[in-house]
Amino acid sequence: MMEYKSKTLGNFHRAFPVILPDEPIRFMTAEVNKVTDIDRLKYQKWVSKSESSVFTYGGRAFGYGNGMEKFADDGFHETQLVLRDSPQLAEGLIIEALVDDARTRGRHYFGIYRNSCKIIPDSDFTIRNGYRVRVGYNIKAIHWDLEEGVRFGLLIEPAWTILKSQQHGHSVSGYLGAVERELLKIHGVSHTLDYIMPFVYSHSEFLLPCGGRARLEEEPVTVFAESAE
Repeated sequence: MMEYKSKTLGNFHRAFPVILPDEPIRFMTAEVNKVTDIDRLKYQKWVSKSESSVFTYGGRAFGYGNGMEKFADDGFHETQLVLRDSPQLAEGLIIEALVDDARTRGRHYFGIYRNSCKIIPDSDFTIRNGYRVRVGYNIKAIHWDLEEGVRFGLLIEPAWTILKSQQHGHSVSGYLGAVERELLKIHGVSHTLDYIMPFVYSHSEFLLPCGGRARLEEEPVTVFAESAE
């Protein structure tokens, strides 16, 4: 008897297009294997509140932000890049820009990793005995290729954290599943898109950490993303 194994080819997503600057932007670049203590440079923004940072991919390191010239001491050299020509770098900068915005608004961020992050507004409310729930957004930057060139977008989904009031530090987090209707009812909306759109409207433009501004369009498009092998 012949057995057939199913294979997930990919999924369709609703992405909000992100328009990036067309002009070249200044960066400092170096080969990762030639930089001593690369992690110190990558995480100094979060540890020491530096206005400059380093992003790595494909064996290359990219320094950017105010004061990035200091990376010359670690073997970096100045260059200019058009963001659409470096999609993974652009995705990381989009997420970092939104995290920077969240921090200035007093919002928390969780699990930032390259092109994704969870952002939770700093407000508490109870939905069940003794539990506080913070509802926010899970965001992921993506890119896809078209005949006219690469395009960028943002996947935005509701997300939440649940904290038991009398057990500080003990939390459970996840995406909206079986309890989606209950949580959305709290916010007075009946559809997920209604909850997402205020985030889109409030980020129609945002400043990138490397300089320049990005624009988030209000009309989502359907994108097919191939699954990773």
